[in-house]
Amino acid sequence: MSEHEAPDGYEGEVTVTMDGTAPRTAHAALAARFDPLAGHVVWSGRVDVGLAPRTSVSVTTPHGTGQAEATETDAWGNTRLTGAGRPPFPVELLDGAT
Repeated sequence: MSEHEAPDGYEGEVTVTMDGTAPRTAHAALAARFDPLAGHVVWSGRVDVGLAPRTSVSVTTPHGTGQAEATETDAWGNTRLTGAGRPPFPVELLDGAT
């Protein structure tokens, strides 16, 4: 697969954790790609829980935990996230062949 084909990602159950609240289980669709302007891998996605914009969260998959920020709510009540740092799932560019 070339670097310009489908991005690496994860779709399935995650645990979303925020300061001061109990962890929540949610369904997520997450993707990572190399951003040439940033010079590194970036990740983002959606979770099916309502979160206020600019809420900092930890997203845990079976592969690991990553930090993200809620950016907006879509028309279906899902929250869009923008990742900060390493994604919580394997990424070929970072981990080699997945």
